[in-house]
Amino acid sequence: MLFNRCPALLLALAVSASPAVALEPCDPADIVLSDRDKARLADLETSRVRGLAAALAAEHPGDQATVSELYSEGLAPLGELPSGAYQCRTIKLGGITPLVVYDFFTCEIAETGAGYEILKTSGSQRLSGELKASGDGLLYRGALHYSDEQPRAYAGKGDRDQVGCLFRAREGENTYVLELPDPVFESFHDVLVLIPAD
Repeated sequence: MLFNRCPALLLALAVSASPAVALEPCDPADIVLSDRDKARLADLETSRVRGLAAALAAEHPGDQATVSELYSEGLAPLGELPSGAYQCRTIKLGGITPLVVYDFFTCEIAETGAGYEILKTSGSQRLSGELKASGDGLLYRGALHYSDEQPRAYAGKGDRDQVGCLFRAREGENTYVLELPDPVFESFHDVLVLIPAD
């Protein structure tokens, strides 16, 4: 029976929906975003729960365990974010398939003075954008590009535009989670997991 096969993911779903672990969300008030992208950010928690609920139907217990590990204790305020090289993996929740957990690729995060720049530098689907302090995390504004293209800037009107919020995965650990709510392509909710490479 489905619900007996993935109790950890059910726990993650329950915790993620619980007001007891709610973080102060990223607020786009001081950042220029389209109305569509403001709405996506406002619905981040709904997008997450929808994606986790879809992941209950996944056929691979190992992938479910990966997601459960991220969410079973709830996300934590960001605190410090180290600059430098990261291992990063994309997790797609719901949509075309219930759950896809990709292998690790490479990302870079660099301070800019006004925040940070983030780049996913390997894999067929990449992203680039800016991260600015907001709520308990960093608000991400950027765009998707493919490996045979140059990085794109956020346009405020394109299907490649992305918005999200970056938090720490667990208190006291150097694992970070960039959540990308309601992506245009493929899935209900995207997650980029980042771990410092050093």
